[in-house]
Amino acid sequence: MLHNEARELLVRGYEATHNAEGIAKAYSVSQRTVYRLVSQKRKTGSIAVQTSQRGRKSVLTAEDREDIRRCIDEKPDITIEEIREQLKLSPSYSTVERAIAAMGYTLKKKSLYASERDRIRCTGKTQGME
Repeated sequence: MLHNEARELLVRGYEATHNAEGIAKAYSVSQRTVYRLVSQKRKTGSIAVQTSQRGRKSVLTAEDREDIRRCIDEKPDITIEEIREQLKLSPSYSTVERAIAAMGYTLKKKSLYASERDRIRCTGKTQGME
């Protein structure tokens, strides 16, 4: 990958000579790279590496994330499914769950201790019978 300085020199060389083949050989790149950089400079005015356009884009917008945060702040015991239904979000359960975790919230469930799980629970029906 070419550094920004080399990219600038490459584009200047092409603009001066219009010899894509010679410029490509001089910088050890393909002719396609020369044309792509020249086109990028025409469209954007810059030949810098475009790192912001890499990778998969988030399904949840910044507005969606703010709405999720507001829902959790208003009702801390809300479930992820309730958030999805209330905000009419189309992303999957796990996508919303990851977004919530990224915001710093944790899933808090009250679980029974081992001793409480094994205990036999009495109901009104069984108390009268001996």
